[in-house]
Amino acid sequence: MLTPLLTYLVQIIKFQRALIIFLLAQLIDIFDHSRLPSTDKPTYKRFNQFQVDDKLPILAADIGPESLNYEQLIIDYMTKTGKDLKPIRRRQGTVITFQNQRCPRCNAPSDYLYANNGKGNQLKCKICAFSFQNGDAQKKKAVVLRCPYCQHRLEAHHHRSNFDVLRCPNDQCSFRLKQIKQLSVAEAKQFKEQPSSFKVRYTFRNFKFDLKGLAASSPVQAKVDLSKIQASPEVLGLALTYHINYGLSARRTAAIMYDVHGVKISHQTIHNYEEAVATVIRPFWANYPYELSNQLVGDETYVKVKGKWNYIFYFYDAVKKLILADYITPNRTTESAVVAINQVLQKMSERPADLQFVVDANPIYQVAQLYFAQQGINFKIKQVVGLTNKDPISKEYRFLKQTIERLNRSFKGNYRSATGFNSPTGSASYTALYSAAYNFLRPHEALDYKVPVHLPELDNKPRMYDKWLALIDLAQSQLPTA
Repeated sequence: MLTPLLTYLVQIIKFQRALIIFLLAQLIDIFDHSRLPSTDKPTYKRFNQFQVDDKLPILAADIGPESLNYEQLIIDYMTKTGKDLKPIRRRQGTVITFQNQRCPRCNAPSDYLYANNGKGNQLKCKICAFSFQNGDAQKKKAVVLRCPYCQHRLEAHHHRSNFDVLRCPNDQCSFRLKQIKQLSVAEAKQFKEQPSSFKVRYTFRNFKFDLKGLAASSPVQAKVDLSKIQASPEVLGLALTYHINYGLSARRTAAIMYDVHGVKISHQTIHNYEEAVATVIRPFWANYPYELSNQLVGDETYVKVKGKWNYIFYFYDAVKKLILADYITPNRTTESAVVAINQVLQKMSERPADLQFVVDANPIYQVAQLYFAQQGINFKIKQVVGLTNKDPISKEYRFLKQTIERLNRSFKGNYRSATGFNSPTGSASYTALYSAAYNFLRPHEALDYKVPVHLPELDNKPRMYDKWLALIDLAQSQLPTA
């Protein structure tokens, strides 16, 4: 039996242990949400929760429901049963909103149409049992997805907020039979008892988002009006030069403006100016008629926004040294890849027939390729896998992937001093200005120390802050007037 002293000491030890565990948990939480640069990258996952099968689905025209004649169907029903197929008897006082609607399959009038959900939005024909939406006046041809192994139409298996999970329902599909054949004896026994535990059918994620909503626009609404700022234009140009071109943080930029130039300005004011300039520069950068090569490459790099990892989807012309997309998002998803690729497409006055993008092994680019194919926009995807050339495509296109890696390092060199961003608006503004400076203001050694895009309006502007002011003036002149 423990003495009172020993009991007291045991309680102290337990309390200390609980306190240590609590402090460790707090330390981990602080580290996870710190804005300080970390030598560690975000946790790397080999897309194990998102698998794309070797082949993409086949896009094919849907011939729709088979055309039938409702009058002939009524006759066939009478011949078979000896009874009349009468119109639907509705409750007295029932108001229908589809008097002029006819069945798209057999052309039956509204007297034979059920309000399948009670409201008349979804209808069902009593004669041919075909279900359809109110307003479908005729059979429509649509694009459907078919299994690349058996050409069977893919069916919806699950519905999610941003995508549908489609799978091949054909039990005799060669893909399914091959997967079952590869099961071990124990797995085959378990498969018979629990078939849903194994992925043996061809599966595909069909993402749902509107391409029209992906137009390029200013990333933020500025808090200040450039025409009403208290600082002189020279102060604005100098602040942008230090902050964007030389990668100084807003606080260091404010310090150097006072220490060197005698101008007292707060770091928050510099952020406000940054946002205001970004609203003007972003449309100019996004809509400029670039002359592009056929060597376009994409990649994602990571930054911290409000203490959490976000991703920048960069697309880059490796020959012209142009940033074509710089979409920043907290999500590393197919929709993010679509937005970034769409930024590139908007910069093309004419899409080349042999358009292709070199990317890494992330399967979201394959799904994005199919999404655009459904919109009638076709291009090829070349995936460079891993760090070594284990396949011919990686060996052929590795040098392009290395160019965008250098772009990522260049951006990180500027971004690192900021130790992350305080808001999505700040990250979008800084990224937009960095891309504009990269394309219009920054000389490149690979281009014989010339800028990627020569703007005559910037000629005879020897100092960088003058170039910034001339670029802002040029961008403002091309904004649509109210």
